[in-house]
This record gives sequence, C-alpha cells and structure tokens, in this order.
Amino acid sequence: MKHRAAFLFCFLLFSCQANQSSLPVGESTTFSEESTSEEALLPAPSFSLMSWNVFLGRGNMEYLLDVVESWNPDILHFQECTVPCAQMKKDLLERWPNYVLIDEKVGEILCATPIIFDSSRFNLLDQGTEMLQDAYQGVTTKSLAWAVFEEKKSEKILIDLNFHGAVCTANYDGYEQYSDEQRQEIAAEWRRGNVAQLMEKAIELKEIYSSAGVCFSGDCNFNSDSLAYQDVKEGGYFDAETSAVRYSCQDGLRTSHTLTLPPEEGKSIDHIFADQNLTIETHDIDRGEKALKASDHCPVIADLKMEEAPYA
Repeated sequence: MKHRAAFLFCFLLFSCQANQSSLPVGESTTFSEESTSEEALLPAPSFSLMSWNVFLGRGNMEYLLDVVESWNPDILHFQECTVPCAQMKKDLLERWPNYVLIDEKVGEILCATPIIFDSSRFNLLDQGTEMLQDAYQGVTTKSLAWAVFEEKKSEKILIDLNFHGAVCTANYDGYEQYSDEQRQEIAAEWRRGNVAQLMEKAIELKEIYSSAGVCFSGDCNFNSDSLAYQDVKEGGYFDAETSAVRYSCQDGLRTSHTLTLPPEEGKSIDHIFADQNLTIETHDIDRGEKALKASDHCPVIADLKMEEAPYA
C-alpha cells in the first residue's frame, strides 16, 4: 500500500508540473493540498479495543493473559482490576513491552478501571481518572478513566474512556433495609448518572480536541432495555453489538456468567460504544474455555476505523 501511494503521489506531482509548464508565461494554476497529499491517498487507520471485567483477579490470570495475547488489542480496558491483579498487570507489561499502563490511581486510590495501550500505535496526549459520583461510596471499583491518543501514522486524535457502572446490593451499608425492587431502582438512577458524567467528560475533552473521535466501554451494568442505555444512544453514540458494519456477535447470551460456566441466555451488560467520527467494523465476544475460567465476564472486542461512520 505504501509503495502504491508513493507511486500515485509522484504521478500526480509529475502531472501538475507538466500542466504548469504548458501554461502561458505569467499564468499559473493552484492545486489543493488534498490532491497532492500522500495522507489523502492512504486508508483511514483502524484499531482494536478489548473491554474486560477481570473479576478482582479471582479467576485464572494466566488464561486471561493468553486470551489477551490471542486478540492482541491496540487498547485494553479492564474493570475490577484491583490489588490482587497487580502480578497479572506486571506479567502483561513484561510479556508485551509495547503496552503501556496508564490511569493507575484515582487520587490515592488504586484505579480499578485502568487503560492499557500499544505505544507503537499511539502517542498519549492526555489522561485522567475520577470516581463515579453516582455510586455507593463504600467501594472503590466504580471509577472512570480517560485518555487522549494520537494515532502515530495519521496523527488522528482519539478520546477513549473506560468505566464500571454502579450497582446497589443488600451488602451495602444503609441499603440492606430496601427491597430488591427499590435497590434496582436506585441502581438504575445511579447508572444514568454514570452515563451523564461520562458524556460530560467526553464533551469537555471535545472542546479541546474538536476533531477527535470518541469511544468508551466497560462493564456498564445495564443492557439495551435500560434508560441508561437509551441515554447513551440519545447522546449520539452507537453500540458495537448492533452497529458493526462487517460482523457482530449477537448470540443471545449474557456477557456475565458464573466463573468457569458458560453464560446463560440474556442481554449484554458489557458494551463498546463509539460516536459518529468512528466506524465500528466488527464486534466480538470471547466465550472460549480460557476466557470463561479467567473471569465471570466475557471480554468484548471491537475493531474501529478512524473515519466517519456510514450509519451516522
């Protein structure tokens, strides 16, 4: 592709010079930068993103690394990546030196939603973390991490966010007296707040990086029937599971499951979303034996192209 692009570029340049030489003395013509730019002749870059709740490190972490290696994502989002996952993260970075771990802390608290990226593909321009405001504050896993990347070859900008949506259980102090239905209602409102906080962060970053595409993912803890999901769609984001232009894994199974057991029928609560400046090409869910033994969630993977979506 590079040789072909170089040939076309030289051909266009030669043609321009020939046309200019045939003009009468004193006359000239102007050619747009787009017509002579090698960048314009190259396809838009694509990248792969994997999102995975790693279950507090309770599964088989060697299997987890094997699964990551089999997909070789350019960007990796973990959720519930707590202290017991420290060795796994160390092993991952030693096995693949190009990977860089960012978003390690939220203040003094370990960030349970870190972002890992391939430094051979991207430059890191900006990053940050914050706790989700609408969540039970007695746990430290409900956080939001974000990064701004520059794709090295094209210099296109990507805003990337990773989060873990709220839940409300009888194990939370102060919520044990509520009924299951009441706790579900509380959690549903919290998750709408999570989405609002995430999209506000994306808008804030878009004011700085106006041409950037935006993607985000995580263990959202909501499915397509929820109001939080509708808030995401109304905010201008597309779900990889329903919008991928080449392939999507829509097998009618849940993305969460009992560790080592296959998932039951149901809807996904782990999602990858992207705005109109990115085209979602493929969507997949790894349900292999190693993935099922590594965590109680299946990893979700998407390939995205850094160009405006045809379905937008």
